[in-house]
Amino acid sequence: MKTATGLAAALLALSAEASDLSSFAEVADAVKQGKALSFVTALNACESDIPSADVTTAITPNAVMLVNGSKVTASDRHFTLNDPSLPGEAVFGYSKFELHASGTATVKITLMRAVDYSKVREFQMRCELGKGFKVFVK
Repeated sequence: MKTATGLAAALLALSAEASDLSSFAEVADAVKQGKALSFVTALNACESDIPSADVTTAITPNAVMLVNGSKVTASDRHFTLNDPSLPGEAVFGYSKFELHASGTATVKITLMRAVDYSKVREFQMRCELGKGFKVFVK
């Protein structure tokens, strides 16, 4: 019985491994199938309008949409007390992702005070799928 339970747990763990989607077509197909996606962005591997830090983020957005078969757009909002630019301050981070059929991705981050949703700052990054921006599906 213990062997069967251990084997089942091992198989379940293997099936939970995320797969890297390397093309826009694969990402679009995953959206069409309703699969959960995770976006991983390496800030220092992307172009940005602010100095880039050696930070990598992984976000599973709560809304994803395929637009006219040529753009995947997604968004996420999360609460944090640990934003590097506002340590100890309660803020919401709103992330907006766009992946185009060309493989170009943009990530726009807006930081807002949790108390009143006033905008603290906003910045945008430009990346390439597979270079600075990756998409994973479970």
